[in-house]
Amino acid sequence: MKILQVLHGFPPELRGGTESAVEALARAMQAEGHDLTVLAGSMQRGSASQLSEESLEGLRLLRIRREDLYFENWDKAYSPALSARFAKLLDELQPDLVHVHHWLRLSSDLLRIARAKGCRTVVTCHDYFSVLGRPLREIGEDLAEAAPATMGMSEAERAEAFAFLRADFLQELAAADLRFAPSAAHARGLAELAGAEIGEFQVLPPPMLAAPKAQLARDASPGKRLLFWGSIYPQKGLGMVLDALNSIGGEWSLDVLGEAHDPTHARELQLQAGIAKVNFLGAFSAEKLSQMRADYAILPSMVHESYGLVLDEAQCLGLPVIAADLPAYREHAQAESTVFFAAADPGALAMLLLDEAKLASLARPQKAQVLTGAEAAAQLLSSYAALLTGPALAKTAMPDRSSADKLFAAAEKRYRGA
Repeated sequence: MKILQVLHGFPPELRGGTESAVEALARAMQAEGHDLTVLAGSMQRGSASQLSEESLEGLRLLRIRREDLYFENWDKAYSPALSARFAKLLDELQPDLVHVHHWLRLSSDLLRIARAKGCRTVVTCHDYFSVLGRPLREIGEDLAEAAPATMGMSEAERAEAFAFLRADFLQELAAADLRFAPSAAHARGLAELAGAEIGEFQVLPPPMLAAPKAQLARDASPGKRLLFWGSIYPQKGLGMVLDALNSIGGEWSLDVLGEAHDPTHARELQLQAGIAKVNFLGAFSAEKLSQMRADYAILPSMVHESYGLVLDEAQCLGLPVIAADLPAYREHAQAESTVFFAAADPGALAMLLLDEAKLASLARPQKAQVLTGAEAAAQLLSSYAALLTGPALAKTAMPDRSSADKLFAAAEKRYRGA
């Protein structure tokens, strides 16, 4: 089977939950003998006409770049240049199936182009980009709010562009033969915010590329050492944890594994640490994570998570979990080893940290029932095979992008004139 996996970024440039999950899938599919190619976007600007090819430990990786301005902004979800190059790439590769995991830094019509080229199409919605034009859904956001205006954009232009974006992605999702979400909670969230019927989603949790090993046995009497790890940006809630620790003082300490890619945010966190006992330990890996000593994992995300591999990692480590109360976390948390606090509420977290009896009652978790790359790949490959042996694909025309072209040109003009 010739398979093309498509996403917004890939190691070594970018490494997050989606990137790691797709890498695990791709390696497992290749190990089964399938002809596998990964196409990834990039944060670096460049001409979409010039793909770069890499071999990442034997995995074939193509990187495609955009040269227009501010291509991560919501009003730049579509790129005519990248769209044209993607169509040409499909002619060159002739894949049987295209699986899209993200459109950011790419173009909003990938599934429709693949359908028009005769490929079977699959999508996994790892976040809220397809219904909000941005990856993150804020706590309490029950209706799709119009995206913020970008440089030089009038209110009328914003309304027109956002309405088009939402309708455009509905058409894009409709072009998928199969749709997957990492959790049932995330599938419900997508349906709630879509504003129209978006079709059925199957639930497939993300595989773990490298599971950390369990920590050594905890002391009989747990201490007050918190451990946070992952990519660091404001919505992940590390600043809120620092606020809570500074408000209660005392004996709590916090070890932080991960890097803030925004230097300004990194400096803010260093200043915010204040009187709290905080150790910023830099980038993390599964091996480094396994070597850490802690009493509790802290998961303070301030936005809706689509799944939360960090929760599975905490359970693999054998750490009880203090977590923001999010539907996706509740779905795979172990009740006896997890305690929740109101998301985005530093006061609620501070009160919980002061409740020594509740925290001491938490048990060590059982090992998380996580999917390996091979197990997740086996489920997907079965679905792929059923598509390819099923009824013939209905012919579709290349999508009409005239309206999208006009909105793209208007956005580019605004940015160049700003």
